[in-house]
Amino acid sequence: MMRLSNRIAATALAAVMAVSMLTACGGGGGGSTGGNGGGNGGGSGNNGGSISVAVPAPDKFKNVGTGSESEGGGSGTLGTPIASFSGSQYAAFVQNVKNHQSTGLYMEYTTVEYDANKAYKSGMNYILAADRNDIYVKMRSVNSTSSVPSVVFGTVENNTEWLYALYEKSKVAVGQQGAYNEGQLWDDIGFSAEDLPYQMYKTVVKVNGQPYNAETFTDSYGAKYTICYQGSMPKYTMIEYAHPDSDGVQYYVTEYKTIQYTTNGLCQWPKDGYKVYKYVSTSESDGTATIVLADEAGKQYTITIVEGVPNGLTVTDENGNNVTNQFKWLMQGE
Repeated sequence: MMRLSNRIAATALAAVMAVSMLTACGGGGGGSTGGNGGGNGGGSGNNGGSISVAVPAPDKFKNVGTGSESEGGGSGTLGTPIASFSGSQYAAFVQNVKNHQSTGLYMEYTTVEYDANKAYKSGMNYILAADRNDIYVKMRSVNSTSSVPSVVFGTVENNTEWLYALYEKSKVAVGQQGAYNEGQLWDDIGFSAEDLPYQMYKTVVKVNGQPYNAETFTDSYGAKYTICYQGSMPKYTMIEYAHPDSDGVQYYVTEYKTIQYTTNGLCQWPKDGYKVYKYVSTSESDGTATIVLADEAGKQYTITIVEGVPNGLTVTDENGNNVTNQFKWLMQGE
């Protein structure tokens, strides 16, 4: 069983990744892109079987250029150089998102990871909502429609930043102080109106044979970005790292299904009806993890988890009473 601390860390990491995909790829714009885009991720999943996902695999992207430019900007860069900030759709989207921090941002999208051979590794479906002070992210594996989604909520309480893991079905929230950076989403978005961050190129990219207006650039780490637009809105992004990461991932492909300037009410901290716990301390020794949580009344609960032992989780209150049954939401993943 995953430790509680690892569970929050994992969901927090996924939330950060969701934000980084947005800030890197300029995911802004109004309305909904609609549709699933078709295609087949293909490849072999972690379970050894064939995994079919709607997001197109990297080999379904083909940069065909505009037909009027010469190849420039290094090997594999095809397109017309964008001369100024005002000529880039990427820049316009990034600034639009930043300008709407008061009304918020709502996105539904899927990100899929591929290895150096463009074979499927894993994928996540996301719902993200954010305003200046709060962020809500719900994540579920593309391989399962029955698994319990991971949900995190970042907010500010009494000038202190908190990140909560939400167990929505059981109405339980577990908070960690300092794991959320207020306004970071908006502070990371946007750059000088005088300069683009990198030399960018306007081009045409075919995805599953369908042409899209697109922009490409290579960042300072050698990662190549491709952003495809449907009308005035982003539809796909593909990131190709210069080398596979420690998990063997070299490609990230994202399909945006919905992008709106609203939070759809998800950035309202749902304290009403929730049982709230906060971290007091964590420790680990000889395969046993000990986590102390406190509820809103200040009562403390000690969670003890023995690594590798089935049903090896127990919870006791301040008087030493066994209250494990009150924490079934943790043992059942919800």
